[in-house]
Amino acid sequence: MSADLKIYNPSTLGPAIAPYSQAVVANGFAYLAGQVGLDKDNNVVAPGDMREQTRVTIERIRTILAEFDAELTDIVSATVFITSLDDFAAFNEAWGEAFGDHRPARATVVAGLLLPGLVVEIQAVAAL
Repeated sequence: MSADLKIYNPSTLGPAIAPYSQAVVANGFAYLAGQVGLDKDNNVVAPGDMREQTRVTIERIRTILAEFDAELTDIVSATVFITSLDDFAAFNEAWGEAFGDHRPARATVVAGLLLPGLVVEIQAVAAL
């Protein structure tokens, strides 16, 4: 591994469910792994509930960003995966509550997710 990469895996999030890092910082950017609504024991939080899972997912992102003194306002880009367009409005409401006036570039994709009950996953890039 390059000495320029810094790996972050906050212990408060619990262990990753696969062989990856929660975030990698390189060249002034933080690349966050896709985050989902899991508790510290890797149980799905509020299965099927888009608003609550979005809230929990963004809290996980905040936890990771805090590891290197960053905030949601440092996010420049996000890719969002949702399981149904029917939940898009609820997602946007929860997103807007968390991000306020900050508007990072964003793509939203309808996709299946890894664990039953998950309805949203958010991957992000932050400028440091």
